[in-house]
Amino acid sequence: MHNRAPVTSGDRDRARAIVSTVRHWHHKFEVFPGVVTPGSYDPQFLLEKLRLPDDMTGLRALDIGPSDGFFSMHMARRGARVTAVDYRAKSGHGFEAMEQLTGLEFDYRQMNLYDIPGSDIGEFDLVLFLGVLYHLPDMMRALNIVSQLCRSRLLVETQFEPELMPGVAVAQYYEASTLAGDITNFWAPNKECLFAMLRDTGFRIDRDDNWGKRLMVDASVDGQAKGKKTRLAYGLI
Repeated sequence: MHNRAPVTSGDRDRARAIVSTVRHWHHKFEVFPGVVTPGSYDPQFLLEKLRLPDDMTGLRALDIGPSDGFFSMHMARRGARVTAVDYRAKSGHGFEAMEQLTGLEFDYRQMNLYDIPGSDIGEFDLVLFLGVLYHLPDMMRALNIVSQLCRSRLLVETQFEPELMPGVAVAQYYEASTLAGDITNFWAPNKECLFAMLRDTGFRIDRDDNWGKRLMVDASVDGQAKGKKTRLAYGLI
């Protein structure tokens, strides 16, 4: 555990020491002036694709699966009140170091996504659901939970299969023996499948973008649909 005392703006050596205590950084980003984390993934391009508001003052934002907190950090810097949910303790990855080095404060909840309905977490104006969906065994249940948390805008980014039966809503299941050592992946939907699941959980598709096998969807709560199908399926009505 690193020293929790605040890090002053000119203390780069101490900042670098704190960064070095984190066993693995996923995101590569400037976490302190002049100090960049040794991550394997630069998320700046995705931040630009999300088109977050420059001023998020007064908004409640939820970051599901924040990893090292790059997106949480940017929302907080824009004035949002950010809640982050991850199955890991924040000391178990880079989030705690980011929090200390930036001086920002977050409502960090260590819990599984499927346990959120039993919590007091509340509702949010904006929900980020980035790089998580394809790691979940029950995508519909997950999106249904997200729909209960979101009162306005949802941003989803996921692995998808662009060549998988275009025009038909289907998903590919990844059997453990086919994943070259990564058994955390379960499903990769095609675009039509993700769109259909979002509509059935009460969202309207406003914008989408894709690159390689990654798909990003900008969606808003559809007051007409309200996700009746999945709420009925999961015993909520």
